[in-house]
Amino acid sequence: MEEPVRESKNFINLGIVLNDKGEVLVVKRTVEEKVRGDKILKWAFPGGRQRSNESRSECVVREILVETGYKVKAVKELSLRVHPDLPILAAYHLCQLEESQPIQKPSEPEEITEVVWVNPTELKNLFTTSLDPKVAQELKIV
Repeated sequence: MEEPVRESKNFINLGIVLNDKGEVLVVKRTVEEKVRGDKILKWAFPGGRQRSNESRSECVVREILVETGYKVKAVKELSLRVHPDLPILAAYHLCQLEESQPIQKPSEPEEITEVVWVNPTELKNLFTTSLDPKVAQELKIV
């Protein structure tokens, strides 16, 4: 019998994916989560928990594919931080689209209800939690 893959509960990898219009890929979560300061986590960068048998970059590529249907390549890790609003350690990865259109349908409808491209300046209207300063700098919204 195959042993189940373990995932770290408090460590996630998130992908910062830009298209050729300069828009960033975000996902709307099915279940809203209340976080510190009575904030509600509804929109997020695609990503998720790392399996014990994969690297950070492999994790973010896999998670973006299953959550959004987009095939990407992890280019570089932008930041690693203890999130100030959530009890997690988050690694933010700059990712490059390998295909301009999704190559499959998102396969986690129980977790994600929408996949959209937005202008980076719109993130402040969608995200209720703090944006990592290095990510904001990369997106030129500081």
